[in-house]
Amino acid sequence: MRKLKQSTARNVMVLMVSSADHVAGVAGAALTIAASKNGAAFASISPTVTDRGNGWYSLALTASHTDTLGDLALHVTATGADPSDMVLLVEGGSLDVDTSIIAKVLRNKLVTDPSTGLMTLYDDDGTTPLFTAQLYKDVAGTTTYNGTGAERRERLA
Repeated sequence: MRKLKQSTARNVMVLMVSSADHVAGVAGAALTIAASKNGAAFASISPTVTDRGNGWYSLALTASHTDTLGDLALHVTATGADPSDMVLLVEGGSLDVDTSIIAKVLRNKLVTDPSTGLMTLYDDDGTTPLFTAQLYKDVAGTTTYNGTGAERRERLA
């Protein structure tokens, strides 16, 4: 299943094949497109359609087409062509993950100051602070951590 980022424009390719032989691509067709967002009723949409040849068409979905999380089902029809259906998954947040930060969190030096209860994550050089967080003994966050347990973790190799 193809994934799309919520409220982001994206080109999607669709193949339209002949309803006569169910094999040959249909060129120069006028496409009619209906979409269902997250299981809602199908409604007509009008993305820009570009004939790419051999029965292939590019549908330029806009941010308004991809604004709802969940399945985006497309039903595409054209005279002389079999219908074409596809389901795309619209996901929230960024699909681009900064793996360098994740690696730093997992591998770099982490020091907890038992006198202040402050935890500090350092950059690759081991001296530049990247993130800090206050630690607490209790779930409510009212009693500051006082040094019981491990206070340091070195970079994982």
